[in-house]
Amino acid sequence: MSCEHRDPDRWNVCRACGHHAWLPPAARIRLIARDFVERDARLRGRDPLGFPGYPGSVERARERTGAVEAVVAGEGSVDGVRCALVVGDFAFLGGSMGAAVGEKVARAYDRARRSRLPVVVVTSSGGARMQEGMVSLVQMPKTVEARRLHAEAGLGQVSVLASPTTGGVYASFGSLADVILAEPGATVGFAGPRVVSDLTGSAPPPDVHTAEHAHAHGLVDLIVPRGVQRRTLGTVLRSLTAAAAKPRPVAPTRPARPGRLGAWERLQLARHPDRPTGPEVARGILTDAFELRGDRSGSDDEAVRVLMGALRTTGARVVVIAQDASTPRGMRPGGYRKVRRAVRAAGRLGLPVVTVIGTRGADPLPDSEAAGIAGAIARTFETLLACPSPSVAVVWGEGGSGGALALGACDRLVAMENSVFSVIAPEGAA
Repeated sequence: MSCEHRDPDRWNVCRACGHHAWLPPAARIRLIARDFVERDARLRGRDPLGFPGYPGSVERARERTGAVEAVVAGEGSVDGVRCALVVGDFAFLGGSMGAAVGEKVARAYDRARRSRLPVVVVTSSGGARMQEGMVSLVQMPKTVEARRLHAEAGLGQVSVLASPTTGGVYASFGSLADVILAEPGATVGFAGPRVVSDLTGSAPPPDVHTAEHAHAHGLVDLIVPRGVQRRTLGTVLRSLTAAAAKPRPVAPTRPARPGRLGAWERLQLARHPDRPTGPEVARGILTDAFELRGDRSGSDDEAVRVLMGALRTTGARVVVIAQDASTPRGMRPGGYRKVRRAVRAAGRLGLPVVTVIGTRGADPLPDSEAAGIAGAIARTFETLLACPSPSVAVVWGEGGSGGALALGACDRLVAMENSVFSVIAPEGAA
């Protein structure tokens, strides 16, 4: 939990510290969904190890919470989008994942796959249920396999990391979502801070196991307070389920005739500080959009931004990947990993990809070399060329070298007036 001042009767923000109080699954579902129908409500586990006192602990948890197990699963509508819901309950034995929890989660994915529904997961767990030993631990690959089959069917998942989200739930289906949201101040991490203290003898820094720390390192896309979660989830779900939607027609436009300017003059226009950046272009052409943050490996390169949303002209849902030439460094390996993450998701979900090219080249500094910048560019070519979705590259400002071309290997490439695309920046060539 996010604080010591839990008040289960209020279900909102703690008066003592401002953190979110515990929220039971029923209240959580009412907060984000409508027309919820629960599935596998009576499914319960056993005592596989004959662990002393375990059956009594389970019965006391049931009496205290009114729940049968530490997760509730079913289907409902979130902001008008039908989806499967999986909601954890930390009050039930710390939200731990035993055999029954793993089975309910796996069944939820299987039903969603058969019904062609996205999945919304709200996690609140301390990890594996120790009293069930390895029977508990193997629920991690079991739920991951159910999630994999669901994803391979071209269906999306959103996770909401409530406090705490740690251990086996976080290291399995909880962290595999296409889009990961987290509540402000939530405790998030594989090993919780008390576990770290017990195992190492020293407490970790207070800000490490937080949603904000995960967001800063590209492990969480958005920090979302409870009051706006339904609307935010609706925005995300509409993009994840948009492959079958028909875009509005748009009238064709005539291409502009370029003026008679020299190459150097055009380069200065491409570099002009008042020229909108790639991310500004992306936000300008999209509505109902949100940003994907990070490469899921510990970094979030600000030199490239990824947005999902609807094109203002047609309403078609797309993934836009935009380089930002205004950043002090070119794209680093983590930036190309972020691009590959976005392209893979777009291809699996059937979403078109638009790249906005604007960089003099990839970052040449020693730390990027040590992190494998060349291989990162090569794998980005590989991922984009293999993308099954339609793709369009737009040269917006200045594009230079393989660092720009890595985002240009699309089905179509267009160049805006007064843009430049070259083998290397003139200064480097000279």
